[in-house]
Amino acid sequence: MLTKGDIPQLLLAGMKTNFMKAYDIATKDYVQIATSIPSAKSSETYPWLGGTPKMHEWKDERIPQGLLEHKFAIANRDWESSIAIDRNALEDEQYGQIEIRVKELAVEAVRFFDELAFTLIAQGNSTSGSGLYDTVSIAAYDTKAFFASDHEEGESGEQSNLGTSALGSSSLKAAITAMRKFKNDKNKPAHKKPNLLAVPPDLEWTAKELLNSSYYPDEGTTTAKLATNVLKGSVSLLISDYLTDTNDWFLFDTSGVVKPLILQLRKGPRFASLTENTESAFMRKKLFYGVDWRGEIMFGDWRSGFGNIVAA
Repeated sequence: MLTKGDIPQLLLAGMKTNFMKAYDIATKDYVQIATSIPSAKSSETYPWLGGTPKMHEWKDERIPQGLLEHKFAIANRDWESSIAIDRNALEDEQYGQIEIRVKELAVEAVRFFDELAFTLIAQGNSTSGSGLYDTVSIAAYDTKAFFASDHEEGESGEQSNLGTSALGSSSLKAAITAMRKFKNDKNKPAHKKPNLLAVPPDLEWTAKELLNSSYYPDEGTTTAKLATNVLKGSVSLLISDYLTDTNDWFLFDTSGVVKPLILQLRKGPRFASLTENTESAFMRKKLFYGVDWRGEIMFGDWRSGFGNIVAA
């Protein structure tokens, strides 16, 4: 015979299903700029970041070419979010309210991925993090800040993916051109194709004018303003609430195998519970439900991004 004490365990399977459904349908901005890579241990090393040998004529035999190895490692961290439910809520059959809270946990897991990703982007002109990345090195694989004016490796020469100009037609064109001209460590074109502009809410309308107007959006003479807007539809637009500086803006190439960020997953988001027959349930009538995951979000190929850090 079933009793009210059986309810938590009977509900758990349904809660897990609802959690995963909510997680799957939640909007995930981070997937646009992050490559997901599974992890099998506490830390992963990425020696392959950098240039890849180009094709050449095969005459007598293959000529293996070495890679510039970068001892770039990403350590996994543990993350969690939990809620406490009064056991009376279950006994009084307030299942709908509990279901809503469980779905909110799933949305929180997705939201947190977005927060990690864009918090990191906003700090991309530094090698040491703050906030969620406090005490964590956020340097790119070449030990420079992800957005830096002095990237250099192999035969590439010095290259910059850091600007200081306010968002406008001229500065956006300049950033697009700079990314297209990036070289790999063999001094060959890196074939970057910028396709995504990321801005804070403060720059939403400026960005939409630049990318959607049929005519030239700049201030100026009537002739200039009536000229065809060559930027229209050139890149997609992403507006992130986690980009909090009102002036900074970022351009990305998200079409490559390695996107601007690496989402390293040792363990994906998992729904868990602590219900009946526990000390908490016995002493305090509290049942716990939560989500946890293990991993990290860190910078990938710096050539996939261009950041404009604009002084206020």
